[in-house]
Amino acid sequence: MPYRTERLRLATPALDEIAASRVRDGKAPATAWAVFGPGGVVAAGVQGDERVGPVPGTGTAFRVASCTKSFTAATLLTFAAEGTLPLETPLTDVLDAVVLGASRAPTLGELASMAGGIPIDDPWADRQESMTTADFDRLVGDGIRLAYEPGTTYEYSSFAYAILGRVLERVGGRPYPELVRERIIDPLGLTGLGYDRSIVAPIAPGHARVEGAWVQQPWAEPGAFSALGGVIATPTALASWAGWLASAWRDDAADDVLAAGLRRAMQEPLTPVQGSGTTHYGLGLVVEEDPRHGRVISHSGGYPGYGANMRWHAASGIGVVVLENARYSGATLPATQALHLLLDGALDPDDEPALWPETAAARQVVEDLLRSWDDAALDAIAADNVALDESFALRRAHAERLRDRIGLGEDPPRRPLTAAAARSDSPAHLAWTVEGARGAIRCELRMTPVREPKLQTLHLRLT
Repeated sequence: MPYRTERLRLATPALDEIAASRVRDGKAPATAWAVFGPGGVVAAGVQGDERVGPVPGTGTAFRVASCTKSFTAATLLTFAAEGTLPLETPLTDVLDAVVLGASRAPTLGELASMAGGIPIDDPWADRQESMTTADFDRLVGDGIRLAYEPGTTYEYSSFAYAILGRVLERVGGRPYPELVRERIIDPLGLTGLGYDRSIVAPIAPGHARVEGAWVQQPWAEPGAFSALGGVIATPTALASWAGWLASAWRDDAADDVLAAGLRRAMQEPLTPVQGSGTTHYGLGLVVEEDPRHGRVISHSGGYPGYGANMRWHAASGIGVVVLENARYSGATLPATQALHLLLDGALDPDDEPALWPETAAARQVVEDLLRSWDDAALDAIAADNVALDESFALRRAHAERLRDRIGLGEDPPRRPLTAAAARSDSPAHLAWTVEGARGAIRCELRMTPVREPKLQTLHLRLT
């Protein structure tokens, strides 16, 4: 089914509302977002709490935490493409490390796909950002203790990526941040993104919630653990990076910097995540299967003072990033919500859904209500629970707020359902989108299961 990426800009009010709700609910002092499609970054926004400090702008950078792992994996693959570091290389062939608790050392590919056997190491690893190279070499020389045989079990390990960063340094002959900049960041022309304060952007200070108040957290300078979470980026810069990774699925994908086939390899399911059924770790990225839209690629990030998530839809190239300046804020939740919203709003069905006549008629009434509210018109199609669940006065106020927010005129053209991102899970159900000049409203209704069906639920939200 087609995804109409020209609709993405219409989601700006909805994404701003998601960000504002995160701030209102005390999840972060500031939440920034950016949306991208096959043509690049489409829109960006930020919401913040002025009581905590100046509200960041869309040009403000945040630490992206473990989203950094995608940069490390991509850099590793540039060495693999040259034949310098095949993914099958045992760790101990390229690093003076002692491996304990297993019959063999993990390969570089096993470390990159979270199958290296190292037990989960959050939040310890997140506090080691600034460790010196000498101390790191002593640490791995003393022994890396595995919990599983390599290649047998998924276990998320940030330490594994710090180890990969050190391998890149040893083979590349330069500090890890320089290698990423030379091989990835500069060739792609990514600005507003880097590993230290020298990037051309102000940086949002990180915070933690302590006894009900936001407390600014100390800054960690780059060091031996930067390969797991050290990237700092503006929302548009991280969206540009994610969009480049997503472009690997296009028929016209370019092969410069890193071949499209290798970028796709990062996004293939390699190590199954126990208990999920549909989630795997690839190479520096998470691969999931969405029941409605198909393959979704993502990575989250949590760090002392920050939370992040980037995710995109492989088939359409539609994606979103969310950056927050709060410790382990859980940015995956708003990013997931945002991507579903974007995809639902952009998808058009190939055929009109099969609806009861009463369902189709109710859709027309709802669209009329959005343009000019009429209690009598709603009452004529509504079951008795509708007014009891929420008064007509509240429903009217909500509908008018949404109408004004999106700039919906009194007599806009009506579109067929095949052009209104329609979805129906039964003849008694319909969800569709009504577009205005500045945004769109997602409408959803459900009818009662009786001889003469009535409207039993009506939900309206920004999309």
